[in-house]
Amino acid sequence: MAEKRKVLIALDGSENSEYALQWYLDRCRRPEDELIGYHVWQQSHLPTFSLKAPFQPPTQEWEKIMKETLEQVKKVEDDFSCICQAKKFPYKFYEENVSKPGEGIVNAAKKHQVDLIVMGTRGLDTLRRTVLGSVSDYVLHHSSVPVAVVPKKSEESA
Repeated sequence: MAEKRKVLIALDGSENSEYALQWYLDRCRRPEDELIGYHVWQQSHLPTFSLKAPFQPPTQEWEKIMKETLEQVKKVEDDFSCICQAKKFPYKFYEENVSKPGEGIVNAAKKHQVDLIVMGTRGLDTLRRTVLGSVSDYVLHHSSVPVAVVPKKSEESA
């Protein structure tokens, strides 16, 4: 019998992370794997004033932004859960609000003692990746476990 692995799948709701999940399920998954879905979300920028009522805190706008953010987190969890349940794979899901996604992924991998991190690329162009860096680049250089960075289909053929 093969050794049990813990695999962290970094999810962000993008096509790239969905493709990375599917890639793992189709090409790497072992029946004894323990799958951990991990979604890092960042708080959206909240406006400091409202054009509708400039002398009052923009609580309606804040509420709307928070509601949309939490709905996105729930959608990522639901999509991941549906895929795993349909294929009858045991899984866990964690979400966390962090300011630096790369650090969040690396810390979650340590916390949950995973054996492998699987993540998609964000598809930044060369200039933006050079200036901003990338989450996958950060995880590759700071993780203490193997990392599979799965390019989206259009990047695979290039």
